[in-house]
Amino acid sequence: MHKQKQKAMTPRKKLAKQQIELQKKIQDLANVNIVTCGNCGQIILHERNEDDIECFECGEVMEQCDCPDLWYNGAEESFD
Repeated sequence: MHKQKQKAMTPRKKLAKQQIELQKKIQDLANVNIVTCGNCGQIILHERNEDDIECFECGEVMEQCDCPDLWYNGAEESFD
């Protein structure tokens, strides 16, 4: 059997991975998450225990599931 070589992580992937790790530190230390508005795309900081998130840009009130994390585990895979 041939072992597949793992691809070296590209500089962009490495930087994306660092962003994911930094966001995780913010979440753990401050209980704050960084998301994007599900309506207009604005970046929003919110406390993780909040049920609803209100966007300061467009005024939309959404549930957490409507506002994707700015960075998340696996996001670095979208960078080549």
